[in-house]
Amino acid sequence: GDGETGRLGDGEMGRLGEELLKLSSATTAALQSLAKENQLTLNTIVQGAWALVLNPYSSETDLVYGVTVSGRPPHLVGSESMVGLFINTLPVRVQIETEDYLLSWLKQLQTQLLEIRNFEYSPLVEIQGWSEVPRGLPLFESILVFENYPIDRTLQQQESLTIESVTAFDHTNYPLTVTVIPGSELAIAIAYTTCRFDAATITRMLGHLQTLLTGMVTSPQTKLVDLPLLTAAEQAQLLEFNQTLPTIAENKLQKGIHQLFEEQANNTNPFSE
Repeated sequence: GDGETGRLGDGEMGRLGEELLKLSSATTAALQSLAKENQLTLNTIVQGAWALVLNPYSSETDLVYGVTVSGRPPHLVGSESMVGLFINTLPVRVQIETEDYLLSWLKQLQTQLLEIRNFEYSPLVEIQGWSEVPRGLPLFESILVFENYPIDRTLQQQESLTIESVTAFDHTNYPLTVTVIPGSELAIAIAYTTCRFDAATITRMLGHLQTLLTGMVTSPQTKLVDLPLLTAAEQAQLLEFNQTLPTIAENKLQKGIHQLFEEQANNTNPFSE
């Protein structure tokens, strides 16, 4: 089924945890179709969903998160054939206007992602110096890694070699690391520092990601403000709360101020029985 989640295990001494979301093949295929039909990349769509998830958690509409780029300098002769990592990290600044339409907003984000490639060889510390963020404060506290390791076609053509899957999970020094693993069933893992987050919070964030990605497929022509965020369980809980709230308010109106004060005092008094 869609939205399969599971814990991948805690890191050393419990300082690092990791939760995994795996989308169904049907939802994954629908996301790939959405990307192809609108000249978008799957990476852009997932990044857009991540920015929208960060929005309510941070209460900010001007967000910054990190992304990884290849960082292979074109002026270095033979760099494409060199073995090893040239990966660099760049900040992405996303502004969310709730009245923007989803597809136009995603296309704007994709244009921005293409533009920052001009800085993929610039050290992050140098980029921070260009920003208005004081040194010593992080530019961002979450990073999104879209795993897209290229597999050499000549290797794929070898009759004696069969590549069944390529899977990797990345850990960084950031409080939140989102790793996206494409495939027939898109997988999204969030690694987190346990001193800042708990498993329930991360599972909830993954649920919001799933809801947003599904909503993008179902209603691609909608405005950002109309995209669903809450999971089905959260919607049911909110509905139950909304039905109960008028009764609570009515009961309180029937009581005097002194009665409400006494009830609150009794509820918070550690010595009361």
